[in-house]
Parts: sequence; structure tokens; C-alpha cells
Amino acid sequence: MLGLNITYACKEIAKIQQNPTFAITRMYKPTDKKILPLNNFLVSRHSYEHDELIMRYFLHIIAILAGLVACYAIWQDLTSSYSASAPLGRLWYLYSPTTLQASESIISRYIDPCGLIAALDCSPFLWHPIIATILGWPAALVMIGFSVIFWWVGSLFGRNSMRPRKAARSLRRQGEK
Repeated sequence: MLGLNITYACKEIAKIQQNPTFAITRMYKPTDKKILPLNNFLVSRHSYEHDELIMRYFLHIIAILAGLVACYAIWQDLTSSYSASAPLGRLWYLYSPTTLQASESIISRYIDPCGLIAALDCSPFLWHPIIATILGWPAALVMIGFSVIFWWVGSLFGRNSMRPRKAARSLRRQGEK
């Protein structure tokens, strides 16, 4: 997948010892012209563009699923006669109470920096002030917000990789030689 050539890499050891900055870049075949900048030095351009496309589709699928959940929450709000809108926490507890409790314990213990690092000596802040507040908001609005955010983040991936590269335009005017 990386396209490394062992015999060519052995020949390049002398170059690495002579020029230490060469060790940072990926060793490639002489015919391999597609190299990414230094921040992606272990990945070929084809693999990088493919991964961007996969991430774009994955985030768009999550956005569509969040939109479908928002449509379901709106339908629940319209058909319910006793309340104006159901909070996200109530719907989550209604359909899967064990995952709500498990996610609270996992976030409080393993994701929250105050719960994870005892040296910080602070009370956990991620679940109770932040996530508990979001769970009190209407489910339809929260899921529409998640849908928009995931769609926007997904559209950030693969912006330049899918567009065909155009040749540079000539700076001379028409008719000049």
C-alpha cells in the first residue's frame, strides 16, 4: 500500500546518511511522481484522496441518519398531544436506557479530562453541565444541528481531490506572439 521498494530503499541508505533531511520524506520509486507534502509523508496521493472520499461519505451518512432521527422526533412531537416537544434525553431513555447510563459512565470516567487525570483535582465537567444540558433540549433541534454539523464537516473533506486539475492559463493576450 505504501509502495516501498526494498532494493531501491537499500540503495538510498547512503543518501540518507549524507543528507539527513531526506530521511523525513517517504522513500519512493523513481517513477512515482505523486508525493504529498511532508505532513502526509507515509501515504500516497491515491490513498489520501481515497481516504478523504471515504470520510466524506461516512460523515454524510451520519448526517443523513441524524436527519432521519430529527424527522422521527418531529413526527413524535406532532403526534403527541400531551407535550410540545420531547427532550433528547427522554427519547434516549425511552428507547435505550442502558446505553444512556453506559455512555454517561464512559464519558465521565474515560473521556472527561478531570475524571481521567486525578492530578487536575477538578470535578468532571463534560457530562453534567454540557451533555446533560444538551439532553434537556428538544430532540428535533439537536438532531437537526448534528445533521448540519456532520454534513458541513463531511463537505470539508475532499474539496480539492475531486476537481480535475486545469492547466495554467497563459498570461499573454490573444493575438500577441
